Amino acid sequence: MIRYRYSQWDNTQDFVPPRPEDVLEHLGDALLRGGDLRQALRRLLQQGMWDARGRRLYGLQDLLQQLRRRREQLLQRYAPDGVVEDIRRRLDDIVARERQTLEAQLAATRQRLAALEAQGITDAQQRANEMRAVQEMEELVAERRGVLDHLPPRLAERLRHLQQYDFVDRQAREDFAALLQSLQQQAAQALFRSLKAQLQDTSAADMQRLHQMLADLTRLLDRRAAGESADFQAFRDRYRDLLPPDTPADLEAFLAQLAQGMQAMQTLLNSMSPAMRQELQQLLTQLFADEELQQTLQRLMAHLQAYLRQRDAGWPFRGEEALPLPEALELMEQLHAMKALEAQLERALWQEHLEDIAAETVQQVLGDEASSHFRALQELAEQLERRGYVRRSAEKLELTARGIRQIAHKALLDIFASIRRDPFGAHPRRQRGPGSQRLEETKAYEFGDPFDLHLPRTVFNAVQRQARLPLRLTPEDFEVHSREAVSRCATVLLLDMSGSMERFQRFAAAKKVALALDALIRSQFPRDTLHIVGFYTYAHEIKLEDLPYLTPKPFGFFPFMYSDMYYNPMGYLDLQIDTTDVVAGRVEVPQAFTNIQAGLQVAERIFARQRASNKQVILITDGEPTAHMRHNKICLEYPPSQRTLTETLKEVKRCTQRGIVINTFMLGQDYYMERFVHELARLNRGRVFFTSPEDIGDYVLVDYLTQRRKRVR
Repeated sequence: MIRYRYSQWDNTQDFVPPRPEDVLEHLGDALLRGGDLRQALRRLLQQGMWDARGRRLYGLQDLLQQLRRRREQLLQRYAPDGVVEDIRRRLDDIVARERQTLEAQLAATRQRLAALEAQGITDAQQRANEMRAVQEMEELVAERRGVLDHLPPRLAERLRHLQQYDFVDRQAREDFAALLQSLQQQAAQALFRSLKAQLQDTSAADMQRLHQMLADLTRLLDRRAAGESADFQAFRDRYRDLLPPDTPADLEAFLAQLAQGMQAMQTLLNSMSPAMRQELQQLLTQLFADEELQQTLQRLMAHLQAYLRQRDAGWPFRGEEALPLPEALELMEQLHAMKALEAQLERALWQEHLEDIAAETVQQVLGDEASSHFRALQELAEQLERRGYVRRSAEKLELTARGIRQIAHKALLDIFASIRRDPFGAHPRRQRGPGSQRLEETKAYEFGDPFDLHLPRTVFNAVQRQARLPLRLTPEDFEVHSREAVSRCATVLLLDMSGSMERFQRFAAAKKVALALDALIRSQFPRDTLHIVGFYTYAHEIKLEDLPYLTPKPFGFFPFMYSDMYYNPMGYLDLQIDTTDVVAGRVEVPQAFTNIQAGLQVAERIFARQRASNKQVILITDGEPTAHMRHNKICLEYPPSQRTLTETLKEVKRCTQRGIVINTFMLGQDYYMERFVHELARLNRGRVFFTSPEDIGDYVLVDYLTQRRKRVR
C-alpha cells in the first residue's frame, strides 16, 4: 500500500521556481511605487520574493547572508595551528611505539636470563652469553632512549633527527617512512595544488621527477625573461603524466594556476600563530632539504610573484578542531572561493550582471539549494520575456501590452479582495427591472440574470429532457433572452502628478486604481471608455502603456523663487510662464504645481470626441489648485490664491453645462481643501470622497460599479 505524507513547506523540499505571473505581480507592485521597471527588477534580485503559495525565492542578499554565515561557522570550528599539532601527534605516536618496542625487547632479554637461573642451568658459557645479551640490550636501549629523550622540541629538527635514527621497531620504521613520504607529497601539493591528483601515492623516483620538472619549468621561465623563445607545448608533452588533464595550453594561464595553489599555502601560514607558522615553514624547508631544489623553488617563486594576489592577512580562526595539512589547504581554497563569490555577489547586487557568475560556482560554495535559487534569479527576466510580459528594446527592459494588462488585472483583484460587503452604505440602489435592450439570442439561465424567460426554448428543453406528459419544468430548462446595455459611459481619470503626491505612496495607489479601473471596464463594460489625464503645472493625456512608469513631477530648482540666507522660500509666489516652456520640459521651469483647470480642459477635449450619453471625470488629488491658465499663460501662485480657485471653478461650471459629472477623491484632508472640493461638488453636483492611499481603490471601483448599475438595469 502506498502512503503519502504531507508536511508544511519549510524550504527543504525540492525547489520550485516562481511562476512568471508571480514574478510580474511582485514587479508590478514595486513598479507602481517607483515607476522604474529596471529598479523594480533590481530590488527583486536583491531581496527575493514570496510567491502566491508562500514559497520563498532567495535574493542576492539572502545568498550573501548564507555565504557569510557559512564562512563564520568554518572560522569558529577549525584551528589552523592544528596542522602542526597533527604532524607532531603522528610523530609522537611513532616515537611511543619505538619506546614500547625497546622496553619489550629489553624485558624479553632479561626474562631469558631469569629463566636460565630458575631452571638451575650451570653451563657457564650459556649464562655468559645471556648476560652479555642483556648487557648489550641495556646499552642499546639506553642509547636509543637517550636519542628519543633528547629529541628537539622544534618539529623540523625532530623530523631531521628521526631521519638519522635507526628504528628498532619494524612497524615504527615503516610508519615513519610513510609519514615522511606523505609529508613530502603534501608539501609538494601545498606548493602546487593543481598537481594534487598526480602527486598522490607517488614513489621517491616520482618525487625526483617532480623536482626535475620544476627545474625545467624554472629554466623555461628564465629563457622567456631573457627574451628567448619558450616552448611550453614541449614542456607539457614531456611531463604530461605529472600535469592534470585540464592543464591550460597557455603558459600565462598555467602560471596563474600554480600561483593560486601557492596562495592557499601562504594564506594558511598567515592564519596561524607566529610560533606555529615558524614551525611549519621550517618543516617545509626540511622536507625540501636539497640545496639545489631550494634554489630552484626560490627562482620559480620570483617568476610567480606577478601572478600572486596581494598579501593575504589570513583568516581569524577561533575554533579548536585540528586539520591535516591537505584538508587545511582545501579549507583555504574554500575560503578564497567564498571571498571571490562574495565580491561577485556584491557587484551583482547593484550592477545586475548575474550572467558573470557561474551557477556551478554557487553550487560548489553554497550547495544545491542556493544554486537552484541563483539559477532562478538569472532566468527571471528571460522567463518574463518568454511569456510575453516584457521585451528588450535597445538594452532596456519594458512591459508589453500583455504585461500591463496582467498587472492591471492583479490590481483589480487586489482591490476587490479588500472590499468588505457594503463598505460605505451611502450608495442607494433601486432595482426597476432590466432596462436594457432585449436580443433575439437566448442563453441558459444563470443565477443573477434578469428572469426574462424565452418560453418556447424553455418548453422545448423540458420536452427534450423527458418527452412525456404531464410536462414538468426544472431550473435546468430555463432559457432567457440575452441583453445588451443601451447606455455607454465615457470616463476620464484626472491623476494628480504634483510633487506632493509622492508622499505616503499616494501616487502609487492612484496608478494602481487607474490600472484596476481599466481592467474592470475592459472585462465588464467593454462599450465604456477610459482615458487617463495627468495634471501638474500643465496637463496631458497618458497612454495606458506609459502609466506604470509615471512618477510625480519633482519640485526641482526654481530660479524665480528667492530665498533667505537659510534657503527658505520667502514671501508669496506669483509667476507667469509660457505654456510652450512647460510642454518642452525646460529644467528651470517648475513642473510640480497643481493645475486642475488644465486637466479639466484636456478632459473636455476628450469628451468632445466621444458619443457616450454619460460622461464623468474621476478626479484624484491631494490638494488645492496652485496653477491656472490665463491668456495662453500658466499662472503659478503659492499659497493657493483666490484667482486660481476662481478660474478652476469656472472650468468646473463649463464641465457642468456640458453634462460632465466630476467625482472627486481626496487623498488628504484639511480646512482649505475641504472648502474647495465642497464648492466644486455644489457647482457640479458630483460626489466627494475623503479617503487614503490604502482605501482609494475600494471607493473608486465600488462607486463606478454602483453608478453603472443605476444606468444599466
